[in-house]
Amino acid sequence: MASSITNRLLRFARATRATASMEFVIVFPIIMIMFIAVFESSMILIRQVMLERALDNTVRVLRLTNDATVTDEQIRDNICENTVVINNCNDILVVDLRIVDQVNYALPTADSLCVDRDGVVNPANQFVPGAENELMLIRVCAEVQRIIPLSGWGLNLTRDNNGSVHMTSASVFVNEPD
Repeated sequence: MASSITNRLLRFARATRATASMEFVIVFPIIMIMFIAVFESSMILIRQVMLERALDNTVRVLRLTNDATVTDEQIRDNICENTVVINNCNDILVVDLRIVDQVNYALPTADSLCVDRDGVVNPANQFVPGAENELMLIRVCAEVQRIIPLSGWGLNLTRDNNGSVHMTSASVFVNEPD
């Protein structure tokens, strides 16, 4: 009886049937996770490029608009209309418009723009339309959820502990005179 069990175990150990299935079961999940991470990284990159393009289009409008009644909501709406790949754009987009001091050119840090999950912007963003011939800095930030934690590693984006990446874009322009 013991030799029969030993013989069966030895035959089972020497059998080569289903080795391809075992390799597939081990390798397939790794390949799929890598594929999904690369796909999601490309989607994040597309969103980033579209955010940059939408901000450039909005800055073209802002440069030529001397109207001091331009509001944060109007700029956000203009950017979101040109960025169709960011879900809930009006809810997650933060706009910061400020005058750049032309004496020392002190710019704010880039990592402090996005809204935390509790709704607090730290430090508070500004919205100052500026006057004629003033150098203006406009920055926008959108928090986008990731599906897989591995996605976006090759991209230079700020990440938070909630699984989101911060897509930021900035541009500088001069208010045109009348």
